Amino acid sequence: MGDDLLAGTIWGTSEPVAALVAQVNRFGPAAPMGLQFASTPFQVASGNLDPAVAIAAVTIFQRRAAAAYEQFHDAGSLSAITRANNGFTDPVGFVTANLGEVTAAIAGYGDSLGLPPASTGSIIGDLGSNKLLIVAGVGVALWLLTRRRA
Repeated sequence: MGDDLLAGTIWGTSEPVAALVAQVNRFGPAAPMGLQFASTPFQVASGNLDPAVAIAAVTIFQRRAAAAYEQFHDAGSLSAITRANNGFTDPVGFVTANLGEVTAAIAGYGDSLGLPPASTGSIIGDLGSNKLLIVAGVGVALWLLTRRRA
């Protein structure tokens, strides 16, 4: 699952920044109170990382680490908390340097909380594993509708 998330294949994008933004948006205004880290959804776009997305990502990454430490009291979670705290000094640099880890951590945290799946807003991208079947079905339907009757 982690490889698919990092490749962005679930959302129809191979752009890692867009995959991160889609995960951060799960914690937007539609999320339950207390899990809302963005007042409005960020625009899912590739390219440079928006500093506001980076701050939200570090905050969610820190919250996930704190929740894990609260439950397990393990050194790995404590280390993640420390790294996230240090990441607030340069959120864009921290997220960029740890993009795969941060995206996967936010995705896993959102999944564990039962948040709706991430979305890029693309109709084709949001079809998930049914994409090929639906596109093939549309193709067959068009072929049937446009073929000449004998």
